[in-house]
Amino acid sequence: MKKKIGVFDSGIGGLNVLNDLIEKYPSEDFLYLADTKNCPYGLKTSEEVKNITEKNIRFLEKQNVKAIVIACNTATANSYDITSSVPIIRIIEPTSKNAKAVGGVIGVLATNLTISKKAYQRFLPEAIGIPASVLVDIAESGLAGTEKSYQVLEDLLNPYQGKLDTLILGCTHFTLYTKQIKSILKNVHIVDSSLSISKVLGNYMQIENDGIGEVKILTTGNPQELNINWFNRKDVEVYNVVI
Repeated sequence: MKKKIGVFDSGIGGLNVLNDLIEKYPSEDFLYLADTKNCPYGLKTSEEVKNITEKNIRFLEKQNVKAIVIACNTATANSYDITSSVPIIRIIEPTSKNAKAVGGVIGVLATNLTISKKAYQRFLPEAIGIPASVLVDIAESGLAGTEKSYQVLEDLLNPYQGKLDTLILGCTHFTLYTKQIKSILKNVHIVDSSLSISKVLGNYMQIENDGIGEVKILTTGNPQELNINWFNRKDVEVYNVVI
């Protein structure tokens, strides 16, 4: 039986990661877990996020996956001492390498907990943290790209106009704001954490070409409240799961 690749996030943000993985590995099968019951992670304590992350990892292990992608910066920042029987691919280190390759003054737009943990400073000591957990709630409510989200982004980013060369989108939800961010910080090079995993996934596991590209989405919340209209796979159904 062909094993799936497990991917999880606190909600819809990791679907940006999943989109990129599907594009790069179309023959692989994926199992995505949206932990909306516990969303947002970025306003919880480190201990709470660590416990939640470990539960999600153990759940995916029981689904007989061959690798686990933590498509969440906040979960990654609080998971480095969690081990698994399968490879765990974390999002912060490859994103940091991409940003370092661009260079200059680097900013990190991420959740409050990711910023307070100095998760990116582990690899980029001089990076400037910009806490923005408010953007997660806006995205989960389906309001990314609206006038409301633009006004919030202006308040967050205007103080950094002309002061940054590179901006890391250090939360996978923030991919949904890329156009608005570019319109505010016009000359900044954006490094999207959602696009960092696919380049390194093959280093951790055997890539197979005999699958059918099956995608299954699970949520710990109400499937009808998961805003995935923008997700590239229109034929995917969402199922509730209790962890």
